Amino acid sequence: MKKCVFLLYFLPALFITSCSTLMIGIDILQLELDGDKLINNEINVRKHLEIILLTPEIYTMTAYTRQVFSPDLKRTPVRYHSFYVITKYDNEFSTFSFSGTKKWMYSKGVWAINTESDMSSYNSYINGTNEWDVLKIQIDRGIDMETTIKNIIDMIDDDITYFYNDHRNDKEGMANCNSTLQTTLVEN
Repeated sequence: MKKCVFLLYFLPALFITSCSTLMIGIDILQLELDGDKLINNEINVRKHLEIILLTPEIYTMTAYTRQVFSPDLKRTPVRYHSFYVITKYDNEFSTFSFSGTKKWMYSKGVWAINTESDMSSYNSYINGTNEWDVLKIQIDRGIDMETTIKNIIDMIDDDITYFYNDHRNDKEGMANCNSTLQTTLVEN
């Protein structure tokens, strides 16, 4: 009987917590993931990357993961997001990540520069609050920035489809933020 009473109190609380966390995540996604805006943003990604390739010696490239929705959710392959940061010698930086134009299982995939959530999470990381549970991906010899950038530009040209579960199913011609980082990143 005690178990039944416990479940009657516990299950509604679990449902409310899960729903509120999910609603926060949906609100964040809707703020920045206007499909047309992201498609137009991809043109800026390409231009910015081509400018970096003109003087790569004044930039460094690093890679990160963060929580998708909230620091309260446990990090799992479907609940974390991967992104790049390219920093200029004067500490000016830009973020780059792959995203879907709609938050469905499949959609048009685009590279985005300086999305609100990437910028917010990275700023909280460098300022010490780390609200998004950002982790730097440790790469022993560093990232071969020129080759990695060329891989990103090639992917833009290939018009890859965004597939939310790509990290599990590894479908040809489809990717998500995590799998694109794995396939574009080249170590020195």
